[in-house]
Amino acid sequence: MTILGIDYGAKKVGLAISDEKKQMALPLKILLNTDNNQIFDQIKEICEKNSVEKIVVGVPVSMGNGKTKTFWRQVDLQNQQMKEVLNFVNWLKKYLDLSVELEDERLSTKLATGLRRDLVKKGPDDAVAAMLILQSYLDRLNSQF
Repeated sequence: MTILGIDYGAKKVGLAISDEKKQMALPLKILLNTDNNQIFDQIKEICEKNSVEKIVVGVPVSMGNGKTKTFWRQVDLQNQQMKEVLNFVNWLKKYLDLSVELEDERLSTKLATGLRRDLVKKGPDDAVAAMLILQSYLDRLNSQF
């Protein structure tokens, strides 16, 4: 099963993909987010080309801890970025015949920036952030077995 990881942003959308054994996430590409229809078409094409069976989208939650059923708090739902990501997720669920799951993306961009700086010295960190989001999901999934 191939899984696509997405770090959605207003300007750029980072993509990562799992290896065949679902053990490792690899950065795939960065899409410029200038037109929603174009982004959706590109993601659909990538899913078809790579036989993607599931999508994992990082959601921007605050750092506070709370005793809730989900990993986000009510205040997170008032955040504009969270609203945009959840609208994007709803589109994916509606128009792609794929399972879509959410993953906590706290600190993924900060970690990606440091990792990118250590490895390649330049370039955007969005695909690396998507890789970290997907790797977090894969690690959690693999620890359940």
